[in-house]
Amino acid sequence: MENPGIRRRPVQKRSIDRVERILDACAHLLDEVGLDALTTVDVARRAGVPSGTIYQFFDGKPGMLRELALRNLDLLLVRLRHRVAEEGPLTWPRAAELVLAVTVEMRRTVPGYTVVDFADTRPGGQTFLPPGESKEGGDVLAERLYHFALDEAGLPPLPDPYHVMRLAIQATAAALHLAFAASPDGDPVMIEQGRTLLRAYFAAVSSAG
Repeated sequence: MENPGIRRRPVQKRSIDRVERILDACAHLLDEVGLDALTTVDVARRAGVPSGTIYQFFDGKPGMLRELALRNLDLLLVRLRHRVAEEGPLTWPRAAELVLAVTVEMRRTVPGYTVVDFADTRPGGQTFLPPGESKEGGDVLAERLYHFALDEAGLPPLPDPYHVMRLAIQATAAALHLAFAASPDGDPVMIEQGRTLLRAYFAAVSSAG
């Protein structure tokens, strides 16, 4: 999907490396100063590029955050791909557990992810992903996770999938907000509660408990 936050998609390796350096700087600064205090000037300084370089590639701060969110989504799917390859046949409840486990791992290890995963991670925070394409009202995260589950994990279709996926995503976000508000590594009790909730939900909607 085309990213409206990108002004110019880099093609040459030098430009690609520069964009990645900008996104890396953005992610690290999110951990240090938070979303509200983040500025393009500080990102440019951390990345070692002129401030105008950011505007060559991004539509300012919103575009930079949108591209970071999309990069995080790609990374989530890459890590899920590795986990699924290590598993036997999956059920929807087990798949939900894997998504939660990989998300917790990313919150612990990926710079900026506890501040911006695919959205402002504070309750009610705005999404930075572009809108979805499904007429059923799916968003990009729900759509890509659902199609990954069907096309790569071999799971059966769900009834009303995008409503199911969006609710599961919001429930996961709420559980992880509570878990990581209590501890930088995540409160294991709250994480386990989130796992229990997701497993039960997907067992009910998929009849695959």
